[in-house]
Amino acid sequence: MKPDLLRKYYIKNYSEFYSILNNRLHSISIPRSKHSSVFKTILLTKLNTAYNMLNNELDRIIEVLRTISGMHVFYRELFKIETGCEPENLIKVFKKLKNSAKKIYSEYRVLIKNSNSGETSIYFKKGLARLISIYKRKRRMIDSIKNSLVELSKLPDIAGDYIVIIAGMPQVGKSTLLSRLTRAKPEISPFPFTTKTVIVGHIVGENDVKITLIDTPGLLDRPIDYKNPIELKAIIALKHLAETILYLFDPSPLSYYSLDEQINVLDSIVKFTGDRDILILVNKVDITPVEELNKIINMIRNKYSYEVIPISAETGYNIDILKKKLIEKYLEKQLLNNSRKP
Repeated sequence: MKPDLLRKYYIKNYSEFYSILNNRLHSISIPRSKHSSVFKTILLTKLNTAYNMLNNELDRIIEVLRTISGMHVFYRELFKIETGCEPENLIKVFKKLKNSAKKIYSEYRVLIKNSNSGETSIYFKKGLARLISIYKRKRRMIDSIKNSLVELSKLPDIAGDYIVIIAGMPQVGKSTLLSRLTRAKPEISPFPFTTKTVIVGHIVGENDVKITLIDTPGLLDRPIDYKNPIELKAIIALKHLAETILYLFDPSPLSYYSLDEQINVLDSIVKFTGDRDILILVNKVDITPVEELNKIINMIRNKYSYEVIPISAETGYNIDILKKKLIEKYLEKQLLNNSRKP
């Protein structure tokens, strides 16, 4: 499911829920009648209105949770950043709340029906208060689900047949590379629950090839040990997403960072992502002296077992080779997936 489809859902916070319910209850007028049966009928109608509204809101929340539960693990991990819970576990919580609401409604409906004139209002107020308290007690959790829904709906569709994360320190050429590899202008969106952004582009090839490339400025550009808890959780979400990581080095004399600093960032990514496939790209070869370039490439190849490709995102040097390599990886994945089918 595409994240923008989440926009069709709207979850009320407690204040909204209470205000709307209060208006609905006030719209049900109580006639001046000496017959207790008429008074009971009106209060039963009000109690029923409160129960139905509460039940509908809980159903909507459960539907949202089921929808998020069926989305890519990346979105589910982002959901956990805000709520601290798996959507599947929250579904169980809200189902129990539905059962509690039903029991309360049934109990007080009977009490009101069988009450004498002095008890009717008391039972109604108690029943109504208990129904409202179900939503009130979970208002913080509901707020976090509501916030998650809003934030996730802003994300571009990152689902694809093959997902590539672009990493590297600031100013090494990540955004230029993304623009070179993709046809359309990349989409820029807020990264949920952080002050960062996520930039998404696509490589579209023959035979329905679709490779999604993602650049996350401010997340995979420093040693991971230096990240705050929210950023760390966002990186965990990216870890679940990435099938290949492109790590860019800038060996040029104009680089903002030393080679050792760039190696430290790569080492932290390797340690954190484990067995994820990594391609090392030595960028800006067009402005790096050949002798220095060869020295750095050899050093990187001696240190890492990953494939190293010299490129220039600015001039387009070796970009076709890189694109071909990514398509090959995509096709290998498709072949593997097909071989697993019965």
